Amino acid sequence: MTRAHGLAALCLGAACGAALALPPDQIFVRAAAVTWQVRALGANEQLLGAATGIAVAPGKLLTSCGALARAQQVQLRRGNTIYDARLESPDVERDLCQLDAPGLSAPAPVPGSARGLRPGQRLYVIGYGLGNAVTLGEGLVSAVHDAGSANERIQTTIPAARGLLGAGVYDEDARLVGVVTASPKEAAAMVFAVPADWVPEVAARGAAALAARSKPATAAAGSPGLPAAGSAWVYAHVDRLFSRRQAEFTVRVLRADAGTVEEALTTPAAKDSRRVLDTAEFRVLEHALGGSQSVIESAPYLLARNNGQLPADLGRVSGYPSGGAGLAPWVYKTQVHDWEQVTVPAGSFKALRLEIRGERERQMFAGATPAVGQFRINAWYAPEAKRYVRLEHKSWGLVATGQGRPYNDDLIELLKYSPAP
Repeated sequence: MTRAHGLAALCLGAACGAALALPPDQIFVRAAAVTWQVRALGANEQLLGAATGIAVAPGKLLTSCGALARAQQVQLRRGNTIYDARLESPDVERDLCQLDAPGLSAPAPVPGSARGLRPGQRLYVIGYGLGNAVTLGEGLVSAVHDAGSANERIQTTIPAARGLLGAGVYDEDARLVGVVTASPKEAAAMVFAVPADWVPEVAARGAAALAARSKPATAAAGSPGLPAAGSAWVYAHVDRLFSRRQAEFTVRVLRADAGTVEEALTTPAAKDSRRVLDTAEFRVLEHALGGSQSVIESAPYLLARNNGQLPADLGRVSGYPSGGAGLAPWVYKTQVHDWEQVTVPAGSFKALRLEIRGERERQMFAGATPAVGQFRINAWYAPEAKRYVRLEHKSWGLVATGQGRPYNDDLIELLKYSPAP
């Protein structure tokens, strides 16, 4: 057999596919054509974060649901071209969200599959990893975790970057095999992806999720009921306005029954102080951390009571610190937002966001403009953790008109959750 005949024979085997693999520059060109930057905007078009999306059909773009957290507006951008987009199909459980962007015209990626991916296989990630430029990352499959299950994740050796969230993962034939998702804390430096096999199901699953949200009942997903005695949470509190220091506090459940939870709080200021909470009461709580710092919490077990049902009357809020004598009572307003995929140091959780706003007036003297005090609390409640996993608290001082100078800007995030053994 001649050497030429020998090579031809080899091409009948599995090695032939590798020999015919596309060069990286061609993979980049093909993938970049369907890649857009996803910009999450807040009030007054303030940029909250930027990620990546994949055009999957005319006017349709796919991205990670985590890229849209807290966004009030969404824009798609590539070079000088900008499209407004809106969330159309949220599949938060799988971290895949489809956007509707009228006028968007782009080719769809060549569909691939994560089935059959094996450690050592070469992959490419194309997305907005650095600023406003499309980048290419190259690496290998490290592992495919929980293959075929609802928790399937593709682990790669490709370095992660915040802007790559929602980016496409491609094989050596430029086929889409995955979509970048949030990396777990213990492997945050590497890209993880959900399988592209789920992409065709996003529209139907998103429609079902929206239909479920429109029902009158507001039951939480996940395991209902109060946490058992022995459950513990470790939180980090950061004062983002003044010291920017982080202080940890621990909550342990000593007893839980149908209506109350007895907790032990361990903070820098108090070791194992106890409190008993009425879980039927929609109440704001405060406890000291030491020095002048304190923690504001809102009804920690809001979704854990009554098998995950929210209180019937969310307007009956109480407990926010008065701040001194001579001040009018707080006027509260609450709003239930959508389910969101929230990533905190303890992991990624499906959480329901609840917003509490408070305002009050005080007449300074006859004929004067009333002074206004305001606060805002956003809390993300995760049924899986049976408590909130993230909480933001801001307040503004009393002024003659409008919103006063900031008085508090606090962040609480879950560091560790240990359910009862």
